Amino acid sequence: MSGFFDRFRRRPVVRQDDGTFSFDFNQDLKDAIVGFAGQLGEGLGSDSPDLKRLFPTAYADDPEKDAGFQIFSRDELIEGRRESIELMMRSAHSDTLTFDELNAWMRTCNDLRLVLGTRLEISEDDNEELPPEDPNAPMMDLYRILGYVVSEIVDALMSAHNSDF
Repeated sequence: MSGFFDRFRRRPVVRQDDGTFSFDFNQDLKDAIVGFAGQLGEGLGSDSPDLKRLFPTAYADDPEKDAGFQIFSRDELIEGRRESIELMMRSAHSDTLTFDELNAWMRTCNDLRLVLGTRLEISEDDNEELPPEDPNAPMMDLYRILGYVVSEIVDALMSAHNSDF
């Protein structure tokens, strides 16, 4: 009987002996994340207010200095995000990921969470449950799922890092 319960205790992201990571999430979930990531990739160069957490103010007390920072760094940040999205999309149907692929998933899922958090106007202190009939409930569910995915990836990367010492 203990074998039956083992599948409920298994971590979805685990470092393998060869240095790769098992990535055991439902394919429908992966496809949903990839679809949302594609939308993010298309909108990265826009001035959408949903993206404000992806490009935070670097110099809040100096608008001129901040504008210069944004000019010089924004393109590089956009390119890095697009590269992560592309790598994530290429690995979407794999159950085993390299370190770089797993990092791309982590970065992209975190970016998606930031965008959803902005859309939903979530602050760090929010723990509000939405009723199922609320039109934002599906976005809130995805926000929480992305948080879980990021958490599992971070745990796997940390355990891999700790085992290297």
